[in-house]
Amino acid sequence: MLSDEMSRDPLETIQAARDAYRRSAWADATELFLRADAETELEINDVEALVWAAGIAAQDRVMLAALERVYAYHAAHENHEECARAAFWCGLRNMQAGEVGLGAGWLQRAGRHAEQTSPDCVQRGYLLLPQAYMLRGKGAYEAAIEIADRAIAFGEAQNEPDLIALAGSMKGGLLFRLGRIDEGYVPIDEAMLLASSRRLSPVVSGVVYCEIVASCCRVLEMVRAREWTAILTDWCRRNPQAKAFNGVCQVHRAEVLQLEGNWSEAFSEAEHAGVGLTGTTEQTAMANAAYRRGEILRLRGVFEKSDAEYRLAGEMGIDPQPGLALLRLAQGRHEEAVAAIRRALETAGDMPRKTALLPAGIEIFIACGDLDAAERLCGELSDIAELFGTEILARVADQGHGALALARGNFGDAVAVLTRALRYWLEFGAPYLVARLRVDIARGCAELGDFEHAERELDAAEKVFEDLGAAPDLARIHELRPGSKATRDDELTARERQVLSLVADGRTNREIAEELRVSSKTVNRHVENIFGKLGVPSRAAAVAKALKSGSI
Repeated sequence: MLSDEMSRDPLETIQAARDAYRRSAWADATELFLRADAETELEINDVEALVWAAGIAAQDRVMLAALERVYAYHAAHENHEECARAAFWCGLRNMQAGEVGLGAGWLQRAGRHAEQTSPDCVQRGYLLLPQAYMLRGKGAYEAAIEIADRAIAFGEAQNEPDLIALAGSMKGGLLFRLGRIDEGYVPIDEAMLLASSRRLSPVVSGVVYCEIVASCCRVLEMVRAREWTAILTDWCRRNPQAKAFNGVCQVHRAEVLQLEGNWSEAFSEAEHAGVGLTGTTEQTAMANAAYRRGEILRLRGVFEKSDAEYRLAGEMGIDPQPGLALLRLAQGRHEEAVAAIRRALETAGDMPRKTALLPAGIEIFIACGDLDAAERLCGELSDIAELFGTEILARVADQGHGALALARGNFGDAVAVLTRALRYWLEFGAPYLVARLRVDIARGCAELGDFEHAERELDAAEKVFEDLGAAPDLARIHELRPGSKATRDDELTARERQVLSLVADGRTNREIAEELRVSSKTVNRHVENIFGKLGVPSRAAAVAKALKSGSI
């Protein structure tokens, strides 16, 4: 927060604003430029700095007002190239904020000015980008790629890194949507190289980072997504006042953290993503953040709150599938789960979207007994995995085929293919997916008579589910164990009885955690659950009551 005792000398205020801009203190620079502007008219270079500072700080109204001033200045001097540049950004930002009509008007104005410039003017290249965006929105990906190529050619001819990176990141994402993954990496890697070498303007850096990470997440290229999310996170840390991109960054970071098993941190990132921001891009970030919170709550068994988050995501403009369908399945509302996932699959706009839905569809149809439908989806997923040529999709397909083989009673085939997927996710570092695979492998091994290996797999999975707080998966393990039965809400689970026995031996929570090879946080949660179920306030009271009832 800036000190209220800033010098009244406008020149000192302007200098402070320039210094803040150089330090990437975007919100501070915006406030200082506005304060100086109220005292004396800013020079055009300072108005331009205000444009970018406000844009990165997510102060859209200030950015657009400053852009209009820049436009008016250059119009008065009949500088068509600079007019085209200011009008382009006015149009693009208005369209991103949902003001399509106003944005289109500014872009038309930019085009008229560009026509008054030389044929090789770089602004003509920038004006190709909105065309590519609109074609992408219509699903005309090949046509959009052609436009992006033309924009890249303009940027290369005029040595304009911003244009090359903007068009290149868009082209790479379009190629990903068409399943041309290796081809898509060429322009994406070039754009990322430009961003990493700090040759891009700050606002373009943020756009390019977010576009590339989103493209990778869309096609489940999580190895690259994890690597580039770390780069994006580092950029946001160096630009803490870059509110226009921090929300988007937090959503992608939450997705990667969830996959890595850091659910609490992922939930925290999703809670703070996009808070207080406006505009289409930021609203989308907030919608995706709500969906991510819904996913973690569902996996933890907090169904009512999960439902609310999915609904919020839907109200903010994104389809909350497949999470909502999986929630309905977990709630036992099978018909609703099938209807939801079937509708989502039939209306999927492109292959990446369908790819994100297929694993859930397979799980839901198997659970509901429609194995033929599940088999069709397994075939589609395998075809997409082959087309994309990525190992991660091949292993996701393995998981679907393994689950189907289990359901059909082909236990040997199931264990073989599920083990192949397990090895991949172990190396990647995705504990929840590994634990889910272990449970299915245990089922297959038990059917084949190898009860010892099945028990080891269940033990390993149980530890992960306990650490994550994945209550529905823990309940499933308890049901799968030989001779087990579903426990009542007031009954201690086998693990809780084990913890209470160690408490009775005088062990501390830390010692219990070391004994059971779980985290101290997990033991704390077990002890709290024990107190709640037994209705006691202390460890001594819990032990006394358990001994009296024969629970331990």
